[in-house]
Amino acid sequence: MKKIYIIVLTLLFPLSGVAQLSDFDINVLLGAPQGEFQDNLDRTAVGINGGIAYPIAAPFYIGAEIGFMTYGRDERTENFNPNIPEVRVNVVTEYDILTGHAFLRFEGQGEVIRPYIDGLVGFNYLFTKTTIEDRGNNFDDIASDTNFDDTALSYGFGPGIKFRVSSNEEREILINLKTRYLFGANAAYLQPGSIEVNNGSLIFDESESKTDLLTIHLGVSIKF
Repeated sequence: MKKIYIIVLTLLFPLSGVAQLSDFDINVLLGAPQGEFQDNLDRTAVGINGGIAYPIAAPFYIGAEIGFMTYGRDERTENFNPNIPEVRVNVVTEYDILTGHAFLRFEGQGEVIRPYIDGLVGFNYLFTKTTIEDRGNNFDDIASDTNFDDTALSYGFGPGIKFRVSSNEEREILINLKTRYLFGANAAYLQPGSIEVNNGSLIFDESESKTDLLTIHLGVSIKF
């Protein structure tokens, strides 16, 4: 049994065959709240994620990544000024999550297929921002403000796999698929429909819970 286990590990994570290179990736990102977070916010966030990794000693890398996701949006049209009813603007409120993590990666060094696993630690920053937009063709921003925000410690782990699609002497291009389970500490946050305007004042129907996330990433990795 021990020999079989060693053979499987060798096939999945060969330690030779490809030189150690710096790794940059950019991905489409989906984030699904888990546990208490899902009980309060049963919707999937959509966004983008990017990261960079540096080799330290085969097959280990260290790196960092940052992601941005939107999980909701409210929009309405208002008069720009009560005294100027002829001019109207869009009032857009977006509910967002910014994630940032450092990671340690163990990556196989196969020629074409390279599985890996990451351990991560960082933060989740949840914030709600309202923007006044010009209703013209360019939808230029007139003004904006962050209505509500909070930050939570986050840590987790996740596997991934890369498939090489192109290579030359200077770089390699790989399809990158990965997932993470991130355990997030408690944070307060808003969600769509939780802001009420009353006589010129804002009333927040805020939620609070742990901020666990399951994220799925699909994109491109470039080794150079």
